[in-house]
Amino acid sequence: MNNRNIDITAVLNGHKEGLLAGPALTSFERAIGLARDAGLEVEGMIVLDRPDAATRLQFASVESRYEIVVTDHGDPGLARNSAVAAANGIFTSFLDGDDLWSPNWLVAAHQLCADEPEVTVAHSEVNIVFGEQRLLWWHIDSRSAIFDPDFLRFNNYWDAMAFAATDIFRRHPFAATNLQLGYGYEDWHWNCATLNAGIDHRPALGTAHFKRRRKVSQLAMTNAANSIALPTPLSSYGWMP
Repeated sequence: MNNRNIDITAVLNGHKEGLLAGPALTSFERAIGLARDAGLEVEGMIVLDRPDAATRLQFASVESRYEIVVTDHGDPGLARNSAVAAANGIFTSFLDGDDLWSPNWLVAAHQLCADEPEVTVAHSEVNIVFGEQRLLWWHIDSRSAIFDPDFLRFNNYWDAMAFAATDIFRRHPFAATNLQLGYGYEDWHWNCATLNAGIDHRPALGTAHFKRRRKVSQLAMTNAANSIALPTPLSSYGWMP
């Protein structure tokens, strides 16, 4: 049950990022601070899924400020589901432990979603990818005339660091990754499932997420396994007339 006095549950998901979690935490706290300055009530939560000692150490100094949840999933989607189960905010947003939010993210995403919370998922306007790759990833508005759901059969439109009503995340939990069976990309699957349920995915203008690409990551392992997203009506052509 959401606490209606809390507007946003901001979640930082950590795994084995080690020192890279330090900049993510700084970004997390800055965005929370600006949201609180804007009059929003924000609950900060840190979810550490099978963390190593170096990653745990990065959060030792903030244990008095944030709830720290330790899980044993070994799976990013299931770790996010655990965060959603514990969230008290009307809305929930995720930050991965080696990535960064633009400082205005929580404020801008809340403004976008507040008018139509039941049918809106917010994404950054752009992802700036750095590290092993350098590229820009612009997030399309599913209400745009140039949006084509057919593309989702072949690639993903939107990143997992989304902002939405907590009830949306509870009604549509992230699926587990199973690379042995060839299924991964939990964010891609979630985007298809929610879009198929009539929920729009929209960019919060003027925001950016900074995504770090590493040689060893869940995405890298999923790509190496030649995995696909779990099927949905979108991927099975069931949405066509």
